[in-house]
Amino acid sequence: MKNWLPYMFILIMLLGACNSGEQTGNLGENSGEDAAEDNIDYKLLHQLNYMPPEIGSSISIVQDEKLYLTWAEIFEFDTVHAIDFETEEVLFITAYSDGCGRVFESVKKEGETLIVKLNYPEDIRKEKDVVCTEIALPNTYVIKMEKTNTTKGKLIDINR
Repeated sequence: MKNWLPYMFILIMLLGACNSGEQTGNLGENSGEDAAEDNIDYKLLHQLNYMPPEIGSSISIVQDEKLYLTWAEIFEFDTVHAIDFETEEVLFITAYSDGCGRVFESVKKEGETLIVKLNYPEDIRKEKDVVCTEIALPNTYVIKMEKTNTTKGKLIDINR
């Protein structure tokens, strides 16, 4: 039964690689098991291979609808997901990766800081002979999550 999971993941990654700066769509929610481990309920709304040049690498916690709509316009979302800012907030993560790319792995709260982890895609992690190019590729992750009331974030790229 679990044999189809790696193929599904590869298909999702291929669809994301075909992205030309537009939304790749909802890539799914974390499972209940992950939610307990990560300490925060979240949903990845967008994973884009695009970053506006004026943004650069950043972690931004958006806790206001007006700001969220402004960012949605800047990032040129095809679909602007509804957010209940009474109980939810949106995390925008922008970073550069090498030629192998990165995927959003998790977010958890440690004290007053959000810890965000990025990693190589699973198929790349399994290969021992893969050589990633040094080219900098833009990545944007947009995550809807339960309200954390934090203002600080730390980005961990497991492969750096």
